[in-house]
Formats: sequence, C-alpha cells, structure tokens
Amino acid sequence: MFSLSRRRFFPLLPSLALPLTAATPNDFSFALIGDRTGSAQPQIYSRVFREVILSDPAFAVSIGDAIEGVDDSKAPAQWTEMQALWATAKFPLRHTPGNHDIWNDSSATLFAQRAGHPPQHSWVHQNTLFVILDNSRVEGLPASQLAFLEKTLAANPQCQPKMVFLHKPFWIPQVAVRSGDFDLHRIVKRHGVTHVFSGHGHQLVHLENDGIHYTEIGSSGGSVDRGKLRGEGFRHGWFYHYFLLKVEGDQVTITVRELPPPNGLARTFRLEQWTSTGPQFDLGDPGLTGQPRL
Repeated sequence: MFSLSRRRFFPLLPSLALPLTAATPNDFSFALIGDRTGSAQPQIYSRVFREVILSDPAFAVSIGDAIEGVDDSKAPAQWTEMQALWATAKFPLRHTPGNHDIWNDSSATLFAQRAGHPPQHSWVHQNTLFVILDNSRVEGLPASQLAFLEKTLAANPQCQPKMVFLHKPFWIPQVAVRSGDFDLHRIVKRHGVTHVFSGHGHQLVHLENDGIHYTEIGSSGGSVDRGKLRGEGFRHGWFYHYFLLKVEGDQVTITVRELPPPNGLARTFRLEQWTSTGPQFDLGDPGLTGQPRL
C-alpha cells in the first residue's frame, strides 16, 4: 500500500527487527498473497486483493512477483499501476522480492523505493517475528541472507511464533525426503522457527520436517497452465488462491481460500488438510453432501 502519494507517511522500514522489551500477546490475522505474475491472468489478482481487503487483516505479505518486470524501461509504470490498487487498502503490505521484481541492481533500488522497505527485512508484530529474505537472483540463499536470518533470529529469542518468507522454494527436494541437511533448515530449527513460506512455482505445496511447516503458496494471478498442460488440476495444487492466517498465542491457523473459477467451486480448507500427497478432504461441495440437506 506504499503508493507514491503516500510515501511521505511511510518512511523506509528498518531492515532488522529490534527485540521487544515486553511481549504483547498474539491475537491478530494477516493475509499471504501468492505470485501475481509469470504470465499474469486478467482479473485474478484484483479479485484476490479485494477479498483480502474484505477480510480486514492487520497487514498482508506478498510472496513476490508483483510486477511482470525484467525490463528496466517498463518496471516504474508497472509499480505505479500496482500501487494504485494497493492504495485502496487500509492495511500495510509487505513485499517478498521475486525474480520478476528484482533482476539487477537498478531493479533492487526501485523495489526498495516502491515497496517502502529493503528487499531483506524483518519486523515484530505483537510477539510474532517475521523475516523476509531475498533470493530473487539466486536459486538458494547466499551467505549474506543466511547471516541476516541468523542475526535477526538471535536478536528476538522471545518471539513465538517465528516465520520466514523467501520467494524461490529451493528447499522442496530436501524437505520432501525429510532431509535437514541444508543451512536454512539448520538455522530455523535451531531458533524455533515454525513456518517457512515461498512462492514462485504457482503450485500449492505443504511439507513438514522437524516440526517446521514449509509451504509454497500457489498462484494469486500468475498462470497455472504449466500444471494444466500436464492434465493436473486442483488436487495437484494448481488453482488460484491466497491464505488467511490467524495467530493466537503461539498457535497459527492457516486457511486456504480458493478463488472461484467461472461456474466452479470456491473451496476453503485448513492448510493442515493438505499434505505431501495433496488434499485430505472431499473435493466436492460439503454443502451438497452434508446432513441434514437443507
């Protein structure tokens, strides 16, 4: 929501969260929005954002790829277009940098100007720690990002839960076989991180290892044709959606909200009902099968 006309009211946010002197009990909700671009589909993201506004979250987090980008001449106008939409919300919007948002040094500077915060940054809301990392130009996490994560987590041991956001889900191959043999996992496990979120693939993936939930949120507007061309669909994670997260105490409840396709279902379910094998629930409309049938 950091539009150019309102930037003077929203100075650049600090890149490193400072520890709280007294914890505020957690009782809030926020939204997590998936990729908009990567062949953005018309009228998907705007509908997602309208639903997010109606849910009245404390704030929202974008998992990245907010603009089509990858063109220095077009990027400023694309940011301006999106900021007009974001300015309609009353809540702050934090941005995870994606590969369509940052592709060179000049686009990284533009990202910080338009997002209102650095590509890597963190903040504390009530007693929850949020850390956004930048792997927009690499597949894994460079040493500088791992060092930033370690320093931020070490500075906020009192926070619970702790959540980490990064665009590219390089962790999928290791977590899928329950391997913790990579630096990101070792750090988040050591510091009690509960959730790691990514995007990029436009497909819903939810895995767990050592009590840490690793989730790739699917598309909130970017094309899902890659899955459909293989004959895959909802049960494989290829559908438009966003997350609503409720934090109460140290508990996090994540609701997945499907954007209804034309003349189709709009499923709503808990993220824990989606495992490594896909949905663990009836894919039909429970309102048509439940009893009594009123």
